[in-house]
Amino acid sequence: MAASTGESEYVTLESSDGFQFIVHREAAMLSGTVRNMLSSAGQFTESTEGVIHFRDIKAVILEKVCKYWYYKARHLNSVTEIPHFEIEPEYALETLMAADFLDT
Repeated sequence: MAASTGESEYVTLESSDGFQFIVHREAAMLSGTVRNMLSSAGQFTESTEGVIHFRDIKAVILEKVCKYWYYKARHLNSVTEIPHFEIEPEYALETLMAADFLDT
């Protein structure tokens, strides 16, 4: 998909505390919010730059969300039992709020 349209294979996500995560575009597109930002031609600067700044999501939470996207992509069409995705209790609420915002 990315190669045929001239889009980068990767997208950069920046947390509120300045950390950057470079993830595969396909994994990031599992988020409805990110998908809308990246595929809305001309409506968001993120769609042209391939960089998304999250003012309200800290690095520790954004990292967990990115890991979840890869976990979800890996097990998307799995016919075997899917292992649990671990979230540390101290980050559970913030992770849930970020996941809700990101439509993940």
